[in-house]
Amino acid sequence: MADQHPTPGLDEITVAAAPGRCLCNSREHARLGCLADVVVTFGRLGLHRYHDALWPECWGRSYALCTECWDTIRQIAQGRRPDLVITESTSPPPQFRAPVTSPPGPR
Repeated sequence: MADQHPTPGLDEITVAAAPGRCLCNSREHARLGCLADVVVTFGRLGLHRYHDALWPECWGRSYALCTECWDTIRQIAQGRRPDLVITESTSPPPQFRAPVTSPPGPR
């Protein structure tokens, strides 16, 4: 069965291994050529309009991150959202997968 990649729910983050050679989403790390180790997809981390909502602009979005960035984000999220669930995914979201191409035909 294929990994379906539903959007993570309330207080949930999904994590998958980064495919191939993705750069870290951090502007500084990307400039330095730092490769991503994981792809993180954010669920709703809180409720809109409440002071405890964490990164609402990221909800439902996926980001390629290096280990250092992922550790920092994870620590902040776990500190602010005590019921946080981190779910491992067997494959990255579709936008991070390499396109499927057919092998070249005879020449």
